[in-house]
Amino acid sequence: MAENNRILILGRQPEAVETVTRILETVGCTVASTLSDEVAIDLAGSSGYDALIIEGDVSETDSRYVTRKARSVNSSIAVIVCRAPESALTQLRQAGIRL
Repeated sequence: MAENNRILILGRQPEAVETVTRILETVGCTVASTLSDEVAIDLAGSSGYDALIIEGDVSETDSRYVTRKARSVNSSIAVIVCRAPESALTQLRQAGIRL
């Protein structure tokens, strides 16, 4: 089971965000999500998240912006761009998040 990991998801389509949320909750992660870049950046800096997953439906330009800003407010956060929901767990593990 996850070590009480807190994961934040940013996406544009609620259905895609919900799919990744279910996958992560299955392994015991605590998940929050948003459709807003600015909310994601604020939460990344203020809420102690271990990782920020940016869904593949977020444009590359927006992904780079959010990644840069999130890391500026929380240098220890792992930021992952997830193109396929099924790859979220693998990508988190590769980023050093213990699941």
